[in-house]
Amino acid sequence: MSVLHNTKLWLTIVAIGHTVIGAGGSYATYGNDELAIIGFFTVVGVYLFYAAFMVEGQAQARLAAVLCGPMFVWFVLSAALGLEMLGDPAAPMPQSIMPIVLWGMPALSGLMGWNMDDAAPAAEA
Repeated sequence: MSVLHNTKLWLTIVAIGHTVIGAGGSYATYGNDELAIIGFFTVVGVYLFYAAFMVEGQAQARLAAVLCGPMFVWFVLSAALGLEMLGDPAAPMPQSIMPIVLWGMPALSGLMGWNMDDAAPAAEA
């Protein structure tokens, strides 16, 4: 399996980054003042970990596409439109290139595996 098709790997990378950097970085920056943001980062991380380790095959591919695709689009639109979040740019360039790539890879991997055949070949008698 190529790295591009390794949905579990991409989901794990994004989940760790989202939980550690997202929640941890938000706590380090805003402290207890923004618990809703910290909670959001943590909850999304739980969904990503679930998709990475509790399902496989077509279900995992579809979860990756559905969970990561909208985040990829959000980062691209935020960068293009110059949107702000908590008074800071939501996706400043060039810093946002890495999150765009990291959210885009599991989404692309999920789309590529959307219709994969999970059934094992039937044994011939």
